[in-house]
Amino acid sequence: MANHDRVNERYYGEINSEESHEATRTRIHWMCREATGERMLDIGCSQGITSILLAREGFRVTGIDLEEESIRYAKEELAKESKPVRSKVDFRLMDITQWKERAVFDTILLGEVLEHFAHPEKLLVQIHRLLHEKGTLVVTVPYGYHPFHDHKQTFYAGKLAMCLLPYFEVMKLEVHHKYLCCAARRRWEVNPYISPTPSEMKTWMELDYAHFAEIERSHLRLMNQRKKALDNAVEQVKRLRKQEAEKQSSEQ
Repeated sequence: MANHDRVNERYYGEINSEESHEATRTRIHWMCREATGERMLDIGCSQGITSILLAREGFRVTGIDLEEESIRYAKEELAKESKPVRSKVDFRLMDITQWKERAVFDTILLGEVLEHFAHPEKLLVQIHRLLHEKGTLVVTVPYGYHPFHDHKQTFYAGKLAMCLLPYFEVMKLEVHHKYLCCAARRRWEVNPYISPTPSEMKTWMELDYAHFAEIERSHLRLMNQRKKALDNAVEQVKRLRKQEAEKQSSEQ
């Protein structure tokens, strides 16, 4: 089953709710702000909106995705842009883990991709190889459990940071609209034995605490609303039964 990520349509508010529209715009704009250098690789570019937005600002972007429908849509969207923008974007149907070219990028974007990997190290070692020695990795993943058929990982702040740690130094880790947003810098060499500092662990734990507490408060509010609705429904049923009993009694 294909994922059919309709990110362009959500970005422009053409589908889903206003909340989804705002969350998508916030996340994509955050990724664009964190990009550095001139040459970008957008892995899992989907319908191409992030690549196109960066090209409008003069960056050169290669956007890749595994789904033919997504790349077709991205190319159709790119065709609507001006010639200077079109000249700066190259959309390709390909698997990043099979990339053989000796290309180097200043920034690699990984928007909602990592959660689809049961073995993220296979992806991250390839990104490390393709990223400039002082390059930036920009990652977003769903925060916490999202029941999507192809999600193989559940990420909280500490887990995402530890996943990236052997390959990248985490510079920024934030939560926006229930998505973890991370900007990281490439390590000189991969170090599978590296451990986080106490300060890093404290920062990640505090981030998880603050946002997980908010999730729990949100769930509690929802449970209270549902309990109130259920109590009202039960009282309504009781009234109807009482009315029915009184009606039957009067007819006897």
